Amino acid sequence: MRADWITRGDGKRLILYFGGWGMDERSVSHLKSDSDVLAFHDYRDIASAPPDATGYEAVDVVAWSMGVWAASESLGRWGIIPRRAVALNGTGRPVDDLQGIPTVLYALTERGMNERGWEKFIDRALVSREERALFCANCQPRRDPRERLEELRRVREQSSCARPAIPWSRAFISNKDIIFPAENQRNWWQGRCEIATLAGGHYPFFRFTCWESIIDYGNR
Repeated sequence: MRADWITRGDGKRLILYFGGWGMDERSVSHLKSDSDVLAFHDYRDIASAPPDATGYEAVDVVAWSMGVWAASESLGRWGIIPRRAVALNGTGRPVDDLQGIPTVLYALTERGMNERGWEKFIDRALVSREERALFCANCQPRRDPRERLEELRRVREQSSCARPAIPWSRAFISNKDIIFPAENQRNWWQGRCEIATLAGGHYPFFRFTCWESIIDYGNR
């Protein structure tokens, strides 16, 4: 698992962001914050040393898609209990017929994962031509296609094992998500935390302008 700083200064709050499959820090480059933001991605090997949270008044977590599982696994192992943890369009069981991506669809994605397969994934994750153009111009990750394929396989293998549970504050579910079916997400989150609905598809971040609007539930 890789970690890259998006912003790093004298912030009093540390935001840990766990991104989606195939992504890197560029996928959320438009989000602003006065906090320090550390982005995790590349889940071919979920093992990673814990970040140094010394000196911060608060640690918050934002996790999207496969990053929800990665955050649960990593934070549990690191012993980090965030002040607030927000999930977007993902679950702690990423490959599952009832609580994640259905196994048949996941297998089809794996088998068809090449450059054209990646383009199809982006098409399905976004809900309009305008969003796709904006994503491709500003948020397109720089990842090797072979890495993305291996990451798919390794997420499937690693997520089949038992995973630690962490407390989540809120789960956002996009009403037009066809990657992680909204019904499966609700099956997972019901009774675990507060659930809120977003308009749009699997990629949710054009609905926000800053990290605080996600963590503080749109109050900024």
